[in-house]
Amino acid sequence: ITQMEGYRPILGKWLQKRFPNTVFQFVNAGISSTCSTSGAFRLRDHVLAKGRIDLFFIEFAVNDDQDAGHTHQNCIRGLEGIIRQARTLQPHMDIICTHFVNPGMLKTLQETRMPLPMGAHEQVLQHYDISTNFLARELADRIAASTMDWKTFGGTHPKKAGNAMAAEGAAKILEAAWRTPLSKDARKQA
Repeated sequence: ITQMEGYRPILGKWLQKRFPNTVFQFVNAGISSTCSTSGAFRLRDHVLAKGRIDLFFIEFAVNDDQDAGHTHQNCIRGLEGIIRQARTLQPHMDIICTHFVNPGMLKTLQETRMPLPMGAHEQVLQHYDISTNFLARELADRIAASTMDWKTFGGTHPKKAGNAMAAEGAAKILEAAWRTPLSKDARKQA
């Protein structure tokens, strides 16, 4: 999902438009069908070795579910392995985790239950005060309201409409954060 030319380049273009005087370097570290455990092992070489990372987008719920079949504990271990390394080696990095969705996870959300990987990931994200772009829940809500359907969204590997929703959710999180002035300590760190 992250590897494909979907929400990631949409967000990149949005950031460039939002900050036209900023030179951006975007790193695509997505590899198809890999879980959060492999992400934790790849993080240093594929992301952190690229230099200072200001904003880091993570997505592993779908692959922890359908590809790895992780237990609750392994979902926690994988995502926490990523977050702890990122926060230890680059403590000023901002992070947003997006929950994409597959048909089974969507059905679980529609039954007002939390899919196992998302529930485990949310525990880690809340512990580390990481923002969640809960795209999966947004999709379930839009389907219930008949303003979106699974086919238009594009399925597990979203099409244009699904990727636009993902980028829109991340942009809303960023815009909300930017409306709050930085503390004096944060400005010193920048």
